[in-house]
Amino acid sequence: MADFHDVAFVPRLPFGIAVASHRHIDVVALSSGHETRNIRTAETMRQYTIPMGTRPLAEIRAILAFFEARGGPLCAFRFRDPVEPSTAADGSGPESSDVHLGVGDGAQMQFQLSTASGRIIRKPEPSSVVLALDGTAVDPGSVSVDAATGLVALSVAPPPGVAVTGGCLFDVPVRFENQSLQITRADPDAGALDDLVLTEVIA
Repeated sequence: MADFHDVAFVPRLPFGIAVASHRHIDVVALSSGHETRNIRTAETMRQYTIPMGTRPLAEIRAILAFFEARGGPLCAFRFRDPVEPSTAADGSGPESSDVHLGVGDGAQMQFQLSTASGRIIRKPEPSSVVLALDGTAVDPGSVSVDAATGLVALSVAPPPGVAVTGGCLFDVPVRFENQSLQITRADPDAGALDDLVLTEVIA
């Protein structure tokens, strides 16, 4: 079974969803009072806790079916970050000036999509990708987007010194942290479901 399924998980998100950014760093206190700190992961990863509560049985069945099709935490999938769904500073529609992606050297044709804070975008929405060279919009027909890696390729390498900027909507590759999901039948048409915890992965 593949470890990443290219499908989106789009549950009805309630208010109260928690988004946590994790950076794994080992901190060792020395007898001198100094500290040594070692970064264990190169990137900041996010975790999403979705409070479920009581929901219609049809909705619970759909979530269970998605959970079981992924093998629980076995396979990752797409999830749209409710706090940072796009490269735009306010989370709205992306613009070609949102993020600096690199500088042309006359040879490089591929550039990695990322957020303004430096998070790598691996699962962009291809139709939303917009690029610009020194502020001039690039014809979408001359841009190819790898939806599995977030790499964009121009048909012609930008000249030396030309700034490459871009923007897009994107998903985050995540997996279920839950090993199991428990349902409590509330009434004939509704039930209570465990909170869902989704952990970002590199996929």
